[in-house]
Amino acid sequence: MQLPFQKKLFLTISVFIVGLMLVCISAFSIFTYKNLYQQSIQSLNQLSERTGSELQTLFADMDDLALYASTNPEIRSAFTNAKAESYTDSDLSKETVQTLTSISIPNSSSHYRISLYNKRGIFTSIGIPYNKKLTADKLSSPDFPLWYETLPVERGCASFSEFHPDFWSGSNTLYISLFREIFDKSFSANATALIEIQCPYSKVQTILNFHSGNYSGYLYNKNGALIYPTSPQELSSSLYEASKEASQGYLPNHSRLFYSSTDILHGFRIVLVQSEKHIWQIILPQILTILFMGLTALFFCIVVLFYVTKRATRPLRDLTASVKQVSYSNLSLELEFSDYPDEISSLNEAFEKMFYRLRQSMDEVVKMQACEMRANMVALQAQMDPHFLYNTLTVIKALSREGNTRQISLTCNYLVRMLRYISAYDEHSTSLKQELSHTENYLNLMKIRYEDQFTYSFSIDSTVETANLMLPKLTLQPLVENCFQHGFKSVAPPWNIRIRFWLEAPHWFVSVTDNGAGISPEKKQELLSKISEFLSHPSDSILSMKIGGMGLINTVARLQLKYKDQISFEIVNLPEGGTSIILGGILEDEYLCD
Repeated sequence: MQLPFQKKLFLTISVFIVGLMLVCISAFSIFTYKNLYQQSIQSLNQLSERTGSELQTLFADMDDLALYASTNPEIRSAFTNAKAESYTDSDLSKETVQTLTSISIPNSSSHYRISLYNKRGIFTSIGIPYNKKLTADKLSSPDFPLWYETLPVERGCASFSEFHPDFWSGSNTLYISLFREIFDKSFSANATALIEIQCPYSKVQTILNFHSGNYSGYLYNKNGALIYPTSPQELSSSLYEASKEASQGYLPNHSRLFYSSTDILHGFRIVLVQSEKHIWQIILPQILTILFMGLTALFFCIVVLFYVTKRATRPLRDLTASVKQVSYSNLSLELEFSDYPDEISSLNEAFEKMFYRLRQSMDEVVKMQACEMRANMVALQAQMDPHFLYNTLTVIKALSREGNTRQISLTCNYLVRMLRYISAYDEHSTSLKQELSHTENYLNLMKIRYEDQFTYSFSIDSTVETANLMLPKLTLQPLVENCFQHGFKSVAPPWNIRIRFWLEAPHWFVSVTDNGAGISPEKKQELLSKISEFLSHPSDSILSMKIGGMGLINTVARLQLKYKDQISFEIVNLPEGGTSIILGGILEDEYLCD
């Protein structure tokens, strides 16, 4: 059963709109997913870098304190003196208290504990309080020298321990310690004591314990051992190995945990982990919102479309019903045409009038195009650079002051010949002989102006019949003029122009080569674009461009208007410097027949 026109129209447009909306919703949802997903990964990377920076600052502060104290002359001198058997803790405190105080106050070292001690048990400390009795017992213990030797100290550099219970208070509070050796004042190769900077676990925990439970932080030392958290973790080893291969990625065997790692001082590495579930918690609500809004918009579009198609097809439905009532006895449409003055009653008449006007318009367009083409050719040929005339008149003025009547006569003679040649607007083609003569007149004028600053030469193949070979008028001289306007502008004389003309049947070619500045790729592309734009809208381009502003564009445009796509045009930068412009066109049939 064939569907009515209204239903077919409604279903067709509905299917198109539904398909388009679904594609748009899907594309936008995918874009939103990728964008939010990337933002989540970027946020994790930024959080990793910020956390790493905070930890690096913390460890750098500890190292700065240790380095300053371990290299301080008073502290080194004090431990040199501590070699004596009679030296006590109180002696060490007296000698170092001023230095340690100067370190403590500006660096806020009260957040840390700074402890100085040697293998004999000579000890002093500042910062976080310690248990003096416990410390004294530990220092006097026979096991202390052995414990001292087991500390993770690296010669000549800072070294960190893992988190450990407090050495000097006996509490269960965990600390991470940084050690540096203190060397003898008179013999710098001999380590006499240690400085230990202790940082509480809570400071590291503050940095790595995020308010959101969606992130987890892990801290590894340079050996790959897990420092934080202190309790063993199932994925710690696989996470560290993965972070060594790439600074970010995911762990497919652990519910697709995404991680981002950052290396900090002394070989420490911080790795932050985020679950894919957390990412979906961010993305899914927005995707659902997009889907809901898209489906709602789709529903309203379908409703509006139904009423629009119903109203738009009403005249056709009424006309169809009326046509079905036509019979032999009733040869008229039972339809009130006043309800549809522009839709039904005028349809056939409008088409007849339209085709009639279309045939007239096509004939007029053909005539107009022919006239426009001829007008464009005449306008292009009429272009002449006024600056050239001004400069020539200026030369004549200078010669008159010098009383050089012979040169004035020659200059006027060459100029008159050029103007007579250019002003013959009804001649669009000329012989190569006349074109060469016109070009030589121009060069002679320039020779009078620049005297011995430039030379020129012509090279015409012996097979060329200059009197019979026809080509578009003003083809050669604009190419030569281009050398002075552009090629020689930024190059000091002497200048040289070489003009060559040859045949490669059925084409003719001319090249103009100078020793000027050359042409940059950008300028060459700009020139080609202008030529293309000119050919697309020749009339507008002629009106918009100033007189004398055409130059090379003028010449190429006229050749392309005459020869269409059968012209040759090339601009070449020469290795030794300068530019060569090559133009070519089709030989006239009369010349080929001869």
